[in-house]
Amino acid sequence: MRLQILLSMLFLLYQPASAQQGRRTYDAVVSGKSCHQNLAGDLECDYRVGRSLHFGIAGVGQKDASIYFYAASMDGDYFAVFGLSHGCVVVRPGRTTSAGQGEKAADLAFVSPKNGRVYRTWQTCREGR
Repeated sequence: MRLQILLSMLFLLYQPASAQQGRRTYDAVVSGKSCHQNLAGDLECDYRVGRSLHFGIAGVGQKDASIYFYAASMDGDYFAVFGLSHGCVVVRPGRTTSAGQGEKAADLAFVSPKNGRVYRTWQTCREGR
């Protein structure tokens, strides 16, 4: 058991910086997510990511689901856009995030209005599994 823990720690320590960076946005979105059922019985999810991003999805899983961007700034720590080709919200690091410019391209998270879940790739988000 101790050997397994030690190997896991070594694996995390020696991962390339880009692999570790690619998890920061995903982890920030997951930790900032909260969902509840409203009085009409529809699922609503709220996402507060860092200090500068706040968005929500009303009617998760419904054909008429809506995405609300309450606060988003490219100049902040995170911002979001909607990807028309895959139908997911794309969360990206903003200008104040400490990531290098090359690493930011790999540091994305994707949120599906189909189920409210957070994904690491647009392909899995589009599939909504």
